[in-house]
Amino acid sequence: MRSFRDHRSPWGKRYYFEPHEFETMMNDLLLCAGPGVFVDGSGVDVDRVLLAAYQLEADYVSLPDGVLGRTLFRADGSAQIEISRELADEAEADPLARRRFRTTLAHECGHVACHRMLFQADTETMSLFLSDEDHEDEKPAILCRESTVGSGYSGYSGEWWEYQANQCMACLLLPRHFLAPLFHAALNAVGAGSYSEAAKQDQDVDIVRALANRFDVSWQALLYRLEELGFIRNRDLLDQGSLKLRG
Repeated sequence: MRSFRDHRSPWGKRYYFEPHEFETMMNDLLLCAGPGVFVDGSGVDVDRVLLAAYQLEADYVSLPDGVLGRTLFRADGSAQIEISRELADEAEADPLARRRFRTTLAHECGHVACHRMLFQADTETMSLFLSDEDHEDEKPAILCRESTVGSGYSGYSGEWWEYQANQCMACLLLPRHFLAPLFHAALNAVGAGSYSEAAKQDQDVDIVRALANRFDVSWQALLYRLEELGFIRNRDLLDQGSLKLRG
């Protein structure tokens, strides 16, 4: 991780992570959670990760419309994650809402992993990190909105911290060391050497849906992650997977 001054940042500075650093940070958290953190069909247990790594449990509160979650930091370095109560309630009954909830929780975990040090900034600009007394009276600078949580490669307007939280989210919910063998096994099962070959056999949609179910994530998140890992090409994602899955 590198830090440099940035007058456009709310904190007067900006953090930069190499792609492999997101992978490393999330793998470390998974190790903290121990064996069994991934259950086939339920995915990675993000609650268990947060508790094991940070002794942290999310609070479910009323948030403004379109805001799925937020992370607050206190002066002692401890964190507080708040998730939309409405989203949490919907997740109890609706599988799509449950996956959105899991994405949001993993996204907030990314803020904890990447941005805890920013609370030490001495700028007088907006701050993501509030003390207990500030909490009731001031609006946090970072509200994790529906347009940015899990938004793939779009939806950002210069919010580098949201991009970083989403990179952590993808690495946490779809760890390479869990995803890669299952993806290649799915290709082998249909006699395909690549995702493109599976698409030519009309097997690609079944593979994506099955993997999304195993990790309990949206197919969009899975496709972006597979592309990021180099397992599928951008053309596969745009011309084959996305269009077929929407149909």
